[in-house]
Amino acid sequence: MVSLDSVLRTGVSGLQANQVALNTTSNNIANVNTEGFVKRNVGFESKVLGGNPVGVIASPATRAINRFLVNEERTIISQEKRFESMKVIHEQFQSLLGSPTDNLTFTGQLDRSFRELTGLAVDPSGSVPRVSAVNKLKDFSDEINRISKLLQDLRGDADVRIEQALAKINSEIKVVSQLNPKIVKGLSLGEDTTTLVEQRDISIKKLSEFVDISTFEMDGGAIGITTGRGQVLLDHLDRQLDYSSVGTITSSTEFEQIKIQKINTDGTTAQVDVLDPFIVSGSVFGLLDMRDVQIPNMMLSLGELSSKVIDNFNSVHNNSSPVPPPALLSGRNVGILSSDNHNFTGSVTIGNVNANNILVDRVSIDFTNGTVSKNGGGSVAIGGNTMNHVISAVNTQFGATALSLVSGKLSLQAATGTGVAIVQDTDSPSSRAGRGFADYFGLNDLLESNSPSHFETGFLASDAHGFGTTGSMTLELIGPRGQNIKSFNFDFATAGATTYDDIVNSLNTGFTGFATFSLDSNGKLTGTPAANLINYHFSANTDTTSRGGTNKSLSELFGLARGSKIDQAFGVSVRSDIIENSNNLSLAQLDLSASALAGTSPALTVGDNRGVTAFQNISELQITFNDAGDITTTTKTLQEYAAMVLSDLSIKAEEAESRYEDSSALKAELSARVKNDSGVNIDEELANMILFQNAFNASARLVATTREMFEELLSIAR
Repeated sequence: MVSLDSVLRTGVSGLQANQVALNTTSNNIANVNTEGFVKRNVGFESKVLGGNPVGVIASPATRAINRFLVNEERTIISQEKRFESMKVIHEQFQSLLGSPTDNLTFTGQLDRSFRELTGLAVDPSGSVPRVSAVNKLKDFSDEINRISKLLQDLRGDADVRIEQALAKINSEIKVVSQLNPKIVKGLSLGEDTTTLVEQRDISIKKLSEFVDISTFEMDGGAIGITTGRGQVLLDHLDRQLDYSSVGTITSSTEFEQIKIQKINTDGTTAQVDVLDPFIVSGSVFGLLDMRDVQIPNMMLSLGELSSKVIDNFNSVHNNSSPVPPPALLSGRNVGILSSDNHNFTGSVTIGNVNANNILVDRVSIDFTNGTVSKNGGGSVAIGGNTMNHVISAVNTQFGATALSLVSGKLSLQAATGTGVAIVQDTDSPSSRAGRGFADYFGLNDLLESNSPSHFETGFLASDAHGFGTTGSMTLELIGPRGQNIKSFNFDFATAGATTYDDIVNSLNTGFTGFATFSLDSNGKLTGTPAANLINYHFSANTDTTSRGGTNKSLSELFGLARGSKIDQAFGVSVRSDIIENSNNLSLAQLDLSASALAGTSPALTVGDNRGVTAFQNISELQITFNDAGDITTTTKTLQEYAAMVLSDLSIKAEEAESRYEDSSALKAELSARVKNDSGVNIDEELANMILFQNAFNASARLVATTREMFEELLSIAR
């Protein structure tokens, strides 16, 4: 009887164990198309009682998962989503940039501008070619503005998408946080928690789309989450990411870093760190990289192109004149004070012409020798080295207030009934920071932008800085992940600085080990981050300094902040009065030939094409372009550099596309391997079902046979 009882128990245990196995197999088959489902495996163990086997038991169902492959899959998912987010933005930009074959890009517009200017050489007086040339320059300016705004808008779009992605991250962290205690409780009670674990894994996988993550086990089966660089996103306490997108973005906008808030057990929150420096992939990283590095670098390259076009076109236009010439030439604010040293060399001539374009008066300024002369007469000493001395000497020669300097802007007024024109000396042209007198002050600019086309101020290290003893500038060194690694407040009230050299020394002291500053021979103040600080830039959003009455701040004067250079590609325009009247386009040059000086021939003629020739020559100039974004210092023509900028924009898009495709292919391969290990194979499950059914039937027969034997024994006993 005892032996039969043991056999019966064995049969019953076989029924129960195989029933569990059949249920698990059925569940696997039912979820064959369920996303994220991991097949369950059931094991069998001998049941032992008193040292004797008494049947079999089914172990709890376990998920068939290869943790190594799963972790690798999460890693590559993060990479794929990183490049996908970048690819999407690049595709948006490329679709609106236009095709080079259409010749409507900024490179094509620049080429057309030169072609139209070349056409003016045949008939510089013709209204149709003048209008066409002005319109083509306007088309180029409009295209630069359009591309700049498009890039700025894409930065804003990336910023909004970052905020949206962080909301999803917070949601998934919350899911994992809520599942952890349920899993811990279930395991402690011996319950089946595989479904809960599966839900948790799905949320963790979703998290990996946004940021690179790593997981670690905690007590009782709970899971903690960190970023790839070790920043905790979840442990025994919840974390939530805090960030709000910026409403209006400008070239100078510095975005806040993403805050990580720890949620204490009492519900209070406290910031524990920032996220940005601790991630290296995921869609959030891709968006950050586009917003903070790639797009600004693209804008810097565009700004460098725009600035050189403006600078070189203005150089020609400032040495030319419309016919008839205007009665007033007004410059731009260059931050110059009347007490400043003029720092010019060479010579320039200012001429007044009458209604018949006959030269009435002329004053030549010889900066090198410090003299002025009127109508070829004897030289008179300027009497000093300041701008005030120059202005006074010129006005004395004209016998009227011709030159005036107010709020950093120089203006030149013609005598009553005349117009005024300026021309460089052909043998020894005037020069400050490599620019002629009219060009430096922008007396007759053709093109304009929101930011100066150059920051070569012409100041010497020994010059008085002119900022007085009030006002301060906070200069910050910002990293590619928005980290402010060094901030220095330069305060004129306490700095004790009197010269530009003093300012440079103070900045070098303040940024020791982080950056170096220098003032070159053209008066360009440059801050260079240390060699290991790649993609770092300066920001000066707080600057209350003002140079005399010019209202020019220290950072604005020298373009110290990244935004100043980006702004060189914003607000680009042809001077409004030239658009309204193409006759204001300056194509002639003041004639100082013997007949013009004698008054027997006009000093200005509409048929003079010397200005046109000078514009044509710009296209052949080898110009040095500074480091701008990802394009290093190079010497090219304007068209060659424009093509280089356009190529750089395309290469970035192609690289994002290529890296996305590579990571996508690798993800597909890894996902296939994960599915092979963890996914449901119908053929395998059907084979298992047959096996377990046969085992179930065998156990059933064993129970039935044992029952018959019990009945037989009982009948004998009766």
